[in-house]
Amino acid sequence: MSKIIKKSLLAPKSFPKLPNILGVNLYAMHAGIRKKNKLDTMLILISNSVNVACVVTNSKTPSAPVMWCKKIRNIGKARALLVNSGNANAHTGKEGIETVKNTVNAISKLFNFSKKEIYVCSTGVIGEKLDSKIITDAILKLDIKKNNSWKEIAESICTTDTFAKGAVSYFQYGGKKYKIIGIAKGSGMIYPNMGTMLSFIFTDFPLEKRLLTDLFKQSIEVSFNSITVDGDTSTSDTCILFSVPKKNNVKLVSNKNDKSVQKFTKALDKVSINLAKQIVADGEGAKKIISIKIKSAKTYKDAKTIALSIANSPLVKTAVAGEDPNWGRIIMAIGKSPVNIKQDLLSIKICGEKITKNGSLVKNYNEKVVATKMKSKEISIVVDLGIGNMEAAVWTCDLTHDYISINADYRS
Repeated sequence: MSKIIKKSLLAPKSFPKLPNILGVNLYAMHAGIRKKNKLDTMLILISNSVNVACVVTNSKTPSAPVMWCKKIRNIGKARALLVNSGNANAHTGKEGIETVKNTVNAISKLFNFSKKEIYVCSTGVIGEKLDSKIITDAILKLDIKKNNSWKEIAESICTTDTFAKGAVSYFQYGGKKYKIIGIAKGSGMIYPNMGTMLSFIFTDFPLEKRLLTDLFKQSIEVSFNSITVDGDTSTSDTCILFSVPKKNNVKLVSNKNDKSVQKFTKALDKVSINLAKQIVADGEGAKKIISIKIKSAKTYKDAKTIALSIANSPLVKTAVAGEDPNWGRIIMAIGKSPVNIKQDLLSIKICGEKITKNGSLVKNYNEKVVATKMKSKEISIVVDLGIGNMEAAVWTCDLTHDYISINADYRS
């Protein structure tokens, strides 16, 4: 990670202006895990015990922090979130688990928090031991009267990311304005089969913990679980949603049919999808972002399966990188999925241009027109299966020479 990586060509112009949430205190620091005084650790303290929803990786080789989050998440309460970058604390055996325990104990003792309300996440190189003393010493030196910005918090969790990721959305209900704020990190090893890479979302909307979890899982399915960069699922993927009401003892929303829930869900999806697409835009070596929509499928699951088959195809991704409208590779990717289709009903569009209809090439197909449109930074692929009324969308990026260079040099 010693080489300087240029900022993604697909990056937003600037980090968004994210407002504060009352009771959420932000601290970013350089603990010494990473070199050159880079921010590498963040701590978020919450004034009161709040409801929380946590979703983690399905990887069978989860990191020590993921194991800890899985252990406490059913309690559904949180007071603190600790995250470090530069070291994933994954596949580190008993010592890795001990590192998590030591940092949790230190925070619990220092701030008088319940250990089961302290969430821990790590991201970085797998297999290297993480010294808990580096982190606990940095926490002890904190000036808790001085809060950091959301941007600094987002920067502290970056690894091969080329830009910090943040998003915000607002909604009104009952004469009150609510906000949802999120940050995320992710660039490579992106094929979440659970929730996200690392993403942390905060809202001041008061939700009961069971409903909070249900709504979060639904949002994850159409956002973080609908992206892929390289088809590799991280050992550290974790996504956490905190509900931090503006006032204590406020009535919590618990009915999924409440009109306010619809507004919250829409705003949550907006933030989640925004962050998910930023992760794709920061895909290692990415020059283009690709949106893939599958229409007229029998089930949502079928549509999603075919979309991911296309999105994870190196041949499709390299064709996009080369601005080559090689639609035969899309046909290949559709065919290799386990979903049953009717080939003579297939229709494909690339960048809005009709390529095939009812299983064969359209008569007026002009490859030069499609090739010209593929010079854009955003590429759309739409496949109509013609056998149902369900659809799904997935986002990915192209696969370039830079992806190899970045990952070949990752530990050098």
